[in-house]
Amino acid sequence: MRYAAAAMDFLEAMQTYFAGEKVTGVVFACYGVLLIGAAIGLYRVDSGPFAWGFLVPIGVVGLGGLVGGAVLAAKTGPQLDALVSLYQTDADAFVAQELPRMRKVNANWPRLEMVWTAIIAVALAVIWTGWREWATGLALALLVGAASAMVLDVFAERRARVYTTHLEALGR
Repeated sequence: MRYAAAAMDFLEAMQTYFAGEKVTGVVFACYGVLLIGAAIGLYRVDSGPFAWGFLVPIGVVGLGGLVGGAVLAAKTGPQLDALVSLYQTDADAFVAQELPRMRKVNANWPRLEMVWTAIIAVALAVIWTGWREWATGLALALLVGAASAMVLDVFAERRARVYTTHLEALGR
């Protein structure tokens, strides 16, 4: 089997990639709970257009982090198990399936980072201009959400690229 020599390094890279995915899911689920708590806390102590402009979208971002993070954490283990099983039974089929998927994942990073950057820039412009109270609250919530997504994606991109490099070496 031509994959035997690279197997140890590759399996380690795959385990690292998916362990990072699972930890990211757990962290973002907890972060979502924190943001929901912040929205509830702000609701209890403040009112007005700024508060509502911030607390509604930050609550939605928090809910997204809670649900998305929990789903990511829950699906990662079974996904890894299925891929390890496929790799052990048919390495060629594994590479044929996983390499195109990871190349597609990696192709999305620049687009996502561009979106987060644009949202951050617009949010900062709205905050600096002080356009309207509710818009400033919304901009602050978007800033928190986009900056958090940028952090998530930059770390995920680095893990994904290492894993993809190992996949490409395996496919040669």
